[in-house]
Amino acid sequence: MFLRFLSISPKLYGGNNRTMSVFTKKVNPVTGKGEWIFHDENYDFHQEIARSAFADMLHDTERNQKYYEGIKLAVQKMHRQGKKANVLDIGTGTGLLAMMAASCGADSVVACEAFIPMAHCAKRVLNENNLCDKIKLIMKRSTDITVGAKGDMENRANILVTEVFDTELIGEGALGTFIHAHEHLLEKDCIVVPSLAIIYAQVVESDFANGWNKLSDWFENGVSIQTPKRHATCPGAAAVHDIQLSQFSQKEFTTIVAPTRVLSFDWSGQTQLHTTSSTKVEVKAEVSGTAQMVFMWWELLMDDEGTVKLTCAPAWAHPDGVKQPWRDHWMQAVYYLPKELTVTNGETLTLYTSHDEFSLWFDLLPSADTIRHETNSLRPICDCGLHVMASRTRIGCMNDKSRRRKFMSALKSADIVDKICLCLSDGSLLGPVAASLGARHVYCVETYNLARQFLHDYCISNNLEDRVTIVASSEDLLKVEGLAKQVTIVFGEPAFFSSILPWHNIYFWYLKNELNQLIADTANIIPCQASIWGMAIEFDHLWKIRSPLRTVEGFSMIKFDELIDASRNISDSQIEAHPLWEYPGRPITCPFHVTKFDFAQKSFSDNIEKSGQINCEWSGTCHGIALWVDWHLDAQEENVISTGPVCVPKPGEQVSWDIHTRQGIYFMPVHRTVKKTDVLFYKLNFYSKSGEMIFDFQIMSEK
Repeated sequence: MFLRFLSISPKLYGGNNRTMSVFTKKVNPVTGKGEWIFHDENYDFHQEIARSAFADMLHDTERNQKYYEGIKLAVQKMHRQGKKANVLDIGTGTGLLAMMAASCGADSVVACEAFIPMAHCAKRVLNENNLCDKIKLIMKRSTDITVGAKGDMENRANILVTEVFDTELIGEGALGTFIHAHEHLLEKDCIVVPSLAIIYAQVVESDFANGWNKLSDWFENGVSIQTPKRHATCPGAAAVHDIQLSQFSQKEFTTIVAPTRVLSFDWSGQTQLHTTSSTKVEVKAEVSGTAQMVFMWWELLMDDEGTVKLTCAPAWAHPDGVKQPWRDHWMQAVYYLPKELTVTNGETLTLYTSHDEFSLWFDLLPSADTIRHETNSLRPICDCGLHVMASRTRIGCMNDKSRRRKFMSALKSADIVDKICLCLSDGSLLGPVAASLGARHVYCVETYNLARQFLHDYCISNNLEDRVTIVASSEDLLKVEGLAKQVTIVFGEPAFFSSILPWHNIYFWYLKNELNQLIADTANIIPCQASIWGMAIEFDHLWKIRSPLRTVEGFSMIKFDELIDASRNISDSQIEAHPLWEYPGRPITCPFHVTKFDFAQKSFSDNIEKSGQINCEWSGTCHGIALWVDWHLDAQEENVISTGPVCVPKPGEQVSWDIHTRQGIYFMPVHRTVKKTDVLFYKLNFYSKSGEMIFDFQIMSEK
């Protein structure tokens, strides 16, 4: 949310000139305080541009080339029929597909773009490529375009080219776009690029992936925390879980039903499109097991004959195998079945695929089961609150057995029996765990209503409600009588819903210090400290999301690069969060320690400035610096929870990252080739009052 205020420049004070400023109201994820941030008056414009991800798509060479080929075939076919090729490009973006059509000999090209900042950019790109006179640009939604003598288009088009797809295929409104276009903007015998989309589904069993969807019972060292019934039976959320499945170890899942064509969308107009439908396919189980989820991807046929195909299949199902291209705008998706199904090898099953205008969902039933036939097409809705409250990554983190064991070890070492405890984390089960370990009483601060209900459900189901008190804020806890200096153990994962970057969770420290009057001077703090680590990385592909295009299929994109670069400098944060296990890369340096925070400290009066250097250990291209946090639960080395590599990284070899958190990435402004003799210099400034961390990295060659 942002609000605009008129701001008078000091230089113009007393005059009539006024400028607009933008103040953004946000909650600081480190300090937990609300604050107003001053921005350039065009901040929202630049933020939209920077977040558009057009560059990511345009780095997809296979996508570009196959669209180009499909457009060329469509224009040639129309000309062979003795007709003019009149092309409409819906959602033109930078104008690339429209320029392709013009270069293929189209007689007329109309391009529309509703995202006004990008439409203006497209105009500059067309001018840069000397195509303004060949392409008419309409700055509207396609559904607002008029056709006729005084309309936006004089006549209907006979070739449609569009790319309005996402990982879920229809999540950007493709169905509505095509339906409207055929009814109002296209001739009956038109050619559409692409002509057809096919959805594939693979039914699998994977306890590991299921950990992203359902919380398992907590059985550790004699402690048992049962999952409440309504959480255990919740169908989950229908929201797509997009993921780079090719990076998902095939050892972590068992195929129940092989990849199967389950649904198709005929974009050509020869078959009527529907905004809602449910289809079923008879399939057979390849093995005995438990069907838990569906892996989904799609394929586009770019021409009428289906000779040009573009597939998003993962590596193990890709027709080109290891040649599968990398793309981040179209990944694969995981859909969790509303109810797990135990199957036997060779059993005949019915796989249902349903969709509305923007989303998909799946269900699997024994073919003989007719009772659920009428309800199988209902979209799953979370009724336990967990899937609304927490991300997939967060749920997986809560299920991680290694983390659970370390928390148990640290809590037991703190001699928690008969102690008054304080839990500071969002949506954490550590409060009930501490109570079941014998704590006299546990106070949990839960800001979010869904988190309080979630925790309450667990306390009721495990008969712990008389030993756990849940409050909505630190202010409410400070009002509890007789609690001053009585808390002898403070703990947290720590994990907060407002956190994006790994170190944002040091909000635990700030929240703890707000409650110092309740905490005994000798209290155990778990975790007791946090360490920030870094490592220079060469990525296989992730660098593309920040890399200029320059040219795409022979068309200059310099104007687009300039716009993106300027917008990122104005609106983008210095560091981005990414799940690096999905993005292969190799270390340029060994991991280096940047700084640490002592959570026993009760004052934030001192800022922190750290600097140092580390030698490069491998020759390659430094695309960025990976940053993460190690949480030291206590003094025991085995009780360190790292959000970084899961084993010691070796320069030049692929890194295995913690799969349950996102790491921070500082992208280098210039992708520089480094040698082993080069040195990486690093600097951190931490301002304790604001919680701001500013990093700086430079690579210098040995003189």
